[in-house]
Amino acid sequence: MQHKLSHTNPIFQYFQLFPLFLLFLFLPQKSHSQHLSDTLKIKTIEVFAKKVIKEEAGKTTTRIDSIAMMNAVNSNLSDLISQNTPIFIKEYGRGAMATASFRGTAPSHTQVTWNGISLNSPMLGMVDFSTIPVYFTDNVSLLHGAGSIATKSGALGGLVKLDNATDWGNKFSGRALTGFGSYGTRDEFLQINVGNKKIQSQTRAFYNYSVNDYLFVNKFIANIDPVSGNYLYPTQHNQNSAYENYGLLHEFYFRPNEKNILIIRYWYQHDGRSLPRLLSNETDNNANINRQLEDSHRPVAEWRHYGKKTVLNVVAGANDQHLIYRLTTKVSGDVDQLVINSRSESSTWLFKLNYNIQLSSDLSIIASYNSEFSKVNSINSSQNGEQNGYDRHRQEQSAYIQISKSFGEKVTANLQAREDLIGGSVTPVIPSAGIEYHPFDNKGYFVKGNLARNYNQPTLNDLYYIPGGNPDLKPEEGLMADFGTGYAGTIGKTNFQATINSYSSRINNWIIWLPTPQGYWEPYNMKRVNSSGFEVNASINGTFHHIDYHINGNYAYTRSINRDDPRNWADESIGKQLPYIPVHSANVVAGISRSGYHLTWLWTWYSERFTTTSNDKTSPLDVLYPYLMNNLFVGKEIKLDKRKLGVELKVFNLFNEEYRTVLQHPMPRRNYSLLIRYDF
Repeated sequence: MQHKLSHTNPIFQYFQLFPLFLLFLFLPQKSHSQHLSDTLKIKTIEVFAKKVIKEEAGKTTTRIDSIAMMNAVNSNLSDLISQNTPIFIKEYGRGAMATASFRGTAPSHTQVTWNGISLNSPMLGMVDFSTIPVYFTDNVSLLHGAGSIATKSGALGGLVKLDNATDWGNKFSGRALTGFGSYGTRDEFLQINVGNKKIQSQTRAFYNYSVNDYLFVNKFIANIDPVSGNYLYPTQHNQNSAYENYGLLHEFYFRPNEKNILIIRYWYQHDGRSLPRLLSNETDNNANINRQLEDSHRPVAEWRHYGKKTVLNVVAGANDQHLIYRLTTKVSGDVDQLVINSRSESSTWLFKLNYNIQLSSDLSIIASYNSEFSKVNSINSSQNGEQNGYDRHRQEQSAYIQISKSFGEKVTANLQAREDLIGGSVTPVIPSAGIEYHPFDNKGYFVKGNLARNYNQPTLNDLYYIPGGNPDLKPEEGLMADFGTGYAGTIGKTNFQATINSYSSRINNWIIWLPTPQGYWEPYNMKRVNSSGFEVNASINGTFHHIDYHINGNYAYTRSINRDDPRNWADESIGKQLPYIPVHSANVVAGISRSGYHLTWLWTWYSERFTTTSNDKTSPLDVLYPYLMNNLFVGKEIKLDKRKLGVELKVFNLFNEEYRTVLQHPMPRRNYSLLIRYDF
């Protein structure tokens, strides 16, 4: 029996009228409107500007361009990142949890910030990228490895930075989008922007729903053909996997004069989803029904003051999350049996002060102070009524300084240091040094390097979860080195660039959860994990015979090797690749457009991934085989005076690939989405 989500909430009822609202917008109107995309579209080549920014010397930064953001306008952050960056995203199914492995590290080693506040859960230490809609951010950038230290400690892999912006020339503009897709999927989005040169207001809302009942072949359950002796695998529906997400983001910008800006933001989101059972589960469909509900509140206030040679930035905000997980079994003629009832409340309050002073054209200093207070109250109730959990908090303070210097026109360098005070204990200083060299006058070619140390504290779950928490865990310590080179240039109407960045990290006291003889899992410190590899990015865009084109590609070679001491005589994990991390990964996005028509092809490839620490291949369960993923988007944009109407058809998994990124969690075969977008 399919477990369905309720359609009775008020936001859903509002979106039932959405098509009527679209029709209303299509009617002729008089307004001093400005097309929204004018404030969002940034030419890809601007990422590789010839101006050398001394504050970024030696750092590796990837900025996702506006074309990719538009392609993923109705998607979540996991799709955007997996299709446009070298980060590997591990998905537990369509609409299910998605976590990141940045440079071969664990999900908790990737920090995510939104307009200055951390989105990482103090309970789990990670971010579920499937719950972050691309709708709600304007700029996405990646700070690789040591480049993240300027923002926050603990990002042993890197940091994903989400920022919002406004257009001070806007008077009235907006966007409305409606989408219909396979498996009963609906996407709705609305944005309204109003204001003048002193005040801007931006409001965005979205609704996303799917029955999510796609078909798959279950190769974990089989019968044997009595004649041929071949295995007969059943075709099943992805049952009990519906999801329903909706949210609201409001931003208020106030600029009383040219020197001061006040910004207030509030982001509310509800995520509700059923969690499908493992493929090996042969119980009745009414048994073991999983439901997870999460409500998030994220208020942020920011003040910017621009002096003659200084910039002062003050941010205060919070990330408040309420999570409910229930496991029930339906019994005929009786009420549902509640097997597990888990409630978790986690909150993080943040205050950040950042001061940038330009002492001269070739010398600057950045100083900042951060204060975070995190609290978690986690309660688990089992079927017998017994409760366990924990209620803990942690105070973190951090001071940071960076000195950046240009030596002539060709060499820039910076020195950084961060000091953390966590739970009353002072961590060792986190230093970093970077240098960048441009040997030629046009600044197109560069060589850069960076060396840094970093620390990541155990999460509150690592320390206090019942059962299994380990209060004796040591913080993870990373020593990271980066070296990169690249070139960017322009020939006629063609812009091109290519970069290659190599890295090596040695992470001591790596935290890993392992099963215990008592039947539960417990975290331990591994002696060391060595993560090394290189990342390649290349792009080209321009115009050929009135056809605009763009191609962007990424390739990553990742080795994440266990260098722990053997736990027993049979331990075969030493010297092996960590589970679920592909050695090779790549993606390409290519698009052409002319006269309002556009065609975009997205290609993604991952090599095999092991599911065991020993990297065995003795069973089909030990390896997730390589897969190629192809998506194709085709659309047409129609100009309506100062407004635009866009229609786009998206085909996902074009060649009907059978694949998965996590064992026993199937992904959908070929599926479709039709989007109608109206910019006004």
